[in-house]
Amino acid sequence: MADNLDITPDGMILADMVGDADQQLYYEGNSTVVLREAIWQVAADLGYSSFIPRQRFTVLDDHVPFIQKGIPAVDMIDLDYPYWHTTADTLDKISTASLETVGRTVQEWLLLGTPGLPQPEVLRRTFLPRIVRNQGT
Repeated sequence: MADNLDITPDGMILADMVGDADQQLYYEGNSTVVLREAIWQVAADLGYSSFIPRQRFTVLDDHVPFIQKGIPAVDMIDLDYPYWHTTADTLDKISTASLETVGRTVQEWLLLGTPGLPQPEVLRRTFLPRIVRNQGT
């Protein structure tokens, strides 16, 4: 995907395997440090303890090609998921609360002006938060 972009994004968030009821989102080692710290801080400010500000894994995942192109990227991934790649990995294992935790964190990060990314452009600072706010929140 990173090789086929029509525009260059300011950053990239990969939300991968974030629906586990026992959600534990540690820092991922290949993620852009300042971006991951900023997002984890937003989660902490919202009171979410499932974002654990300690590196536990380093993963070659879909965010790495963006980083290789100089685009800050972060991988939110819960690798402590016992059903991963098994026939027991079914929808009943998904937690709406865990999905909401990630969604609300990303939403708040956007509303705050995307801390951890290079200085935002005027359009992103003023236009994007209005879009997010107008979606019924």
